[in-house]
Amino acid sequence: MDSKESVGQSKWGRSRFGGSTALLIILSLLGGLVLCAAMALIWWTFGPEADQQRKMLSGLVFALLMLPAASALCWVFMLDRDTLAGAVRDPESSIEGKWYEKAVFGAFHDLFALCGLGAMALGLLRIDVEPVMLLVGVVLLAAVDVLVRYLVIKKVEG
Repeated sequence: MDSKESVGQSKWGRSRFGGSTALLIILSLLGGLVLCAAMALIWWTFGPEADQQRKMLSGLVFALLMLPAASALCWVFMLDRDTLAGAVRDPESSIEGKWYEKAVFGAFHDLFALCGLGAMALGLLRIDVEPVMLLVGVVLLAAVDVLVRYLVIKKVEG
């Protein structure tokens, strides 16, 4: 009997440390709640100055908005991939993984050139730019570059 058959597979999988699918989902939600509580506490401590009621409300809204992402992150870390139905055994060696590697490799060179030219332009033209906005722009550009390259490679090779 195959090890996958003995473990059993489900749509949501099982945790790395045993238990059922329901246990994995419950632990993921609880982990997400703990992460959100920690983020809300950080928001409360270091967030913008406001009255206590407004600060509490904004921290609560922030935590509730982050709950799905935090729970999904906990699910990813606790999941045993062998118990997930339809999971690719070795995703790094899949064709999509190869396309992604090519896209990231090309985007790295684009980003390297762009940062060098951008630094030169900012130095010569004496442009005053908010550092946070500059970094957000660079990250956004890198993400778009990878996406476009991935789609082009997929179309050409796929």
